[in-house]
Amino acid sequence: MGLGSALAESLSRLGATVTDAGEAEDEPVSARWDLWRRAAALADGHPLVADTSVAVAVAMISAVWLVNRAIVGADAWVLQAALIVPLAWRRRYPVAVLLIISLVALVQWALGIELVADLALLVSLYTVASHRPRVVALGAAVMVEAGAVMASLRWALAGSWLRSLVFLSGLAAAAALLGANLRSRRARLAAMTERAARLERERDQQTMIAAAAERTRIAREMHDIIAHSLAVIISLADGAAAKLRGDPEQATAAIRSVSDIGRQALNDTRRLLGVLHTEATSGALAPQPGVAQVVELLEQVRATGLEASLSIAGHQRPLPPGIELAAYRIVQEATTNALKHAVGATALAVALDYGLDELVVSVADDGRGPGPTGARHAGPRPGGHGLDGMSERAAVYDGTVTAGPSGRGWTVRATLRAAAGNGTPSAEPAWLLRAGAARSGPPQ
Repeated sequence: MGLGSALAESLSRLGATVTDAGEAEDEPVSARWDLWRRAAALADGHPLVADTSVAVAVAMISAVWLVNRAIVGADAWVLQAALIVPLAWRRRYPVAVLLIISLVALVQWALGIELVADLALLVSLYTVASHRPRVVALGAAVMVEAGAVMASLRWALAGSWLRSLVFLSGLAAAAALLGANLRSRRARLAAMTERAARLERERDQQTMIAAAAERTRIAREMHDIIAHSLAVIISLADGAAAKLRGDPEQATAAIRSVSDIGRQALNDTRRLLGVLHTEATSGALAPQPGVAQVVELLEQVRATGLEASLSIAGHQRPLPPGIELAAYRIVQEATTNALKHAVGATALAVALDYGLDELVVSVADDGRGPGPTGARHAGPRPGGHGLDGMSERAAVYDGTVTAGPSGRGWTVRATLRAAAGNGTPSAEPAWLLRAGAARSGPPQ
């Protein structure tokens, strides 16, 4: 039996085996695919072991062929070993292995020794096509094809040189195409894996950004609620202490106001922290404070003994919840600063000016400082976050906040801009809308 006949018979048996396996109904395609993936993963994890196994398999086929042909010459066995042994490093050095095997095959051709171990050329070509760029794979295919032409002219592997050339060229083309296809599939899989990893990283980054924005929102709300309530409570407590002996009734009223404001602050804090609960709450939902609640805010200021007034200019109209919340918090922070830092203040004036596409909020007091010019700084002390918080809220709506001495006291002026016609902010923040949508209700 010639080399061509042996290869043809082996391929026919292999094709019959594949056909029978494909027609078997007791082995699902998914199970075979899973088995193939496991084998591929094992081969990738232990390349030297896998490549050595391939070399051993080719060596066994070649040895059986030599024994059947009764070839006992040492030169044939040496050439066979030289063709097969480099396959153990085929994936580590694919191009070098192909060149070594090609040189050995050239020596074999010169000596005129016919060997089935030339299968190593096809295995090496497949490896180069599956692990190296297309240009390198094309050069390897041309080199192997040249060897096929030389072998066809020297040996009648398939009965004639033309049939031998077609047969060997088909084998070389099949090896190259299989390797190129595997390389393309591997590249697509790597791209999909990289894309999935990138999407996962982006998702984690978005989660971190959202968490940071939520923490900022909660910190700002807690500052506005607690700082204002504590400032009012401290002022009422100081007034009650001063009036405790001279006017017990007024002191009692101030202490009751302290209790009421403390409860309100506790309720507001619980509503705010209720946003952090992942489980559904059964409490009633309450809207976020807005411009309408400024009146109630000023009533708390009046309870401290400070005269507070509210004036509205322009055409008063409903505004988006985000803008109304920002206006309320700015007034709250400004009145808190006045209660904490104003020296000798007796009156506080809050003004809301509705423009065509903006809302101007101003809070002015008449406090004076102990300095020779009577000026004082009503803003937050160094290290505070009050003025920064007001500026951040205004910046969300393309607005600005200014604070400084004005006349006898201190004035805070904020401008919140909205689109003309509907008062929609240019960049409504998602975290502020979530906070304004609902707040969990009564104390738990």
